[in-house]
Amino acid sequence: MTRFPLRTLATVLLVVTACAALGQASPETDAQTVLDKVTENLRGVSQWATLSLTVERPDRTTEYVMEIVTDGDKRSLARVTAPPREAGQAFLSVGSNLLIYNPRLGRSLRLPPSGRSNAFLGSDLSYDDLAGEEYRDQYDAAIASQDQDTITLDLTPHPEAPTPYGKLEFAVQTSTYAPLSLTFFDQRGNAVKRMTFSDFKQVDGKTVPERFEVVDLLKDGYRTVADFTQVDYARPVPESCFTEAALERGCR
Repeated sequence: MTRFPLRTLATVLLVVTACAALGQASPETDAQTVLDKVTENLRGVSQWATLSLTVERPDRTTEYVMEIVTDGDKRSLARVTAPPREAGQAFLSVGSNLLIYNPRLGRSLRLPPSGRSNAFLGSDLSYDDLAGEEYRDQYDAAIASQDQDTITLDLTPHPEAPTPYGKLEFAVQTSTYAPLSLTFFDQRGNAVKRMTFSDFKQVDGKTVPERFEVVDLLKDGYRTVADFTQVDYARPVPESCFTEAALERGCR
């Protein structure tokens, strides 16, 4: 998730229009400017929330409920509260570090880089999606297309970027720089996964999505839907929420 939830995804101020910026610099600079503004759109929006995560498969549907707290920058804490068999699992993302608490083992584990591409709770999200990525630091941006409503960026990873993807296609709302969709391509140029954002809300001058959907483009019937409910943007988030103690016992 760009930082989206689950860091899910991030612009500091609502800007007038992308077109104004696009007329002031070279295409490369313009694309980077757009990516910077998209990143900052969600950054700094701290929140407490309940997340409903629905994982759909051809033969079953599994629903999870999670408590989420984030500082809107590089730290987030997620704890599973339902179903009962999964309750107590927790995930702490601090910068590039991701820690997992397993209540059955009664201890926290740091997830190594080799495990970050694994599915999160059996969904279409990976642990890397949970931790989020700094796309503007790890990818080169170019404008693929633009019109009055939408700017589409092609993001190409740097050679050293720790990603299995060959390219990302990022569609952005022109007037707000809010993310609309993010499509992931493999090294052969095939689209393998698409994330779409909706249910936008204005928070402190920023346009924040409260729903996203991830679809596996290679497997029919594989879909994950996340809805943020009971969102509180005004409640202060203490530093103690982003510690191993909170990972194991929760943050109040």
